[in-house]
Amino acid sequence: MKLKNLPGTWVLETFRRGGVDLNTLTQQLPDDVKLMLYEVDTIKPDSIERLLQVCADISGNPDFGLVMNELVDLTMYGIFGYILLNSGTVNDLFDALVRYHSVHHDGGIYYKKIIHKETVSIQFCYDEKSQDSNRHTTDWGLGFIPLYLQPLLTRQSQPIKAQFIHSAPKDLRKLHRYFGKILEFNQQENQLIYPRAILKEPLSKADLGLLKILQTEADKHLLNLNKESDFLKEIKTIIFQNLARKNSNASDVANTLNLSLSSFKRKLIKENINFKNIKNLIKNDLAKQLLTETNISLSDIAQQTGFNNSSGFIRFFIRYNQQKPFEYRKRNQRHEK
Repeated sequence: MKLKNLPGTWVLETFRRGGVDLNTLTQQLPDDVKLMLYEVDTIKPDSIERLLQVCADISGNPDFGLVMNELVDLTMYGIFGYILLNSGTVNDLFDALVRYHSVHHDGGIYYKKIIHKETVSIQFCYDEKSQDSNRHTTDWGLGFIPLYLQPLLTRQSQPIKAQFIHSAPKDLRKLHRYFGKILEFNQQENQLIYPRAILKEPLSKADLGLLKILQTEADKHLLNLNKESDFLKEIKTIIFQNLARKNSNASDVANTLNLSLSSFKRKLIKENINFKNIKNLIKNDLAKQLLTETNISLSDIAQQTGFNNSSGFIRFFIRYNQQKPFEYRKRNQRHEK
């Protein structure tokens, strides 16, 4: 099966890397495969579960939902993944899951964080009760957490206990490796229970003030994405993620989208998108945020916004704002020193 560059292509590619023959999957679930390709942001849990169950059967891997976490790179989730990767603490990570997942995937699945006196619960929830167990979907949604925390927190990554609505599978070994010793099935909620103290554990050594601004800017883009075409969403996501790495030019974005530069430019014209304007608006918005919300140097701001040096950044800022960046900072800065 040859995949086109569609919103859900990355999911089907992930299935393939997990040992799934995509032709067989498509023959068995043609409608669900189509939904995943074209409506990945809104596909319902029952469709996801059917796909994952058949993937488990085809691949011979009964823990396919858990394995999805090992196959997916967080950058595949776009700005949602970017926010997760830049979580400063475990509490930030949990809050990002709660706040942004339903924006990233508006299909009736969401996270809840419940703080108790000594513990904190992170729940994986469904809008509607299903006759299916949703085991694989739940394993994908909850399994991400300990797998992501493991290299950062070692033993603390596993919860005190894990509870699942579905019945216990025959083989628990993989579940134990993810979720620890205490697994409880046929429960009221799908949830991981951690000691409350874990919320303060740091996950990133980056400047927390800078991360806050980057997350705020990502928040703005993410919350506005639903009003835009899928193509424009992808372009903005790629530009924003790659500014600091200086690989957000048209050729870089085209390559990320698996398009030739000429095909990419034709599509820009077809959708009436001015690539340069979009990129410059993103750079300028981020620059103003960094100037008003942080005390980081102009050279650091230049780096974060994709410039080789501060002089190039200063010329750009003057052209777009009719004032020098340090003047803008002096008049608008709200950061507490």
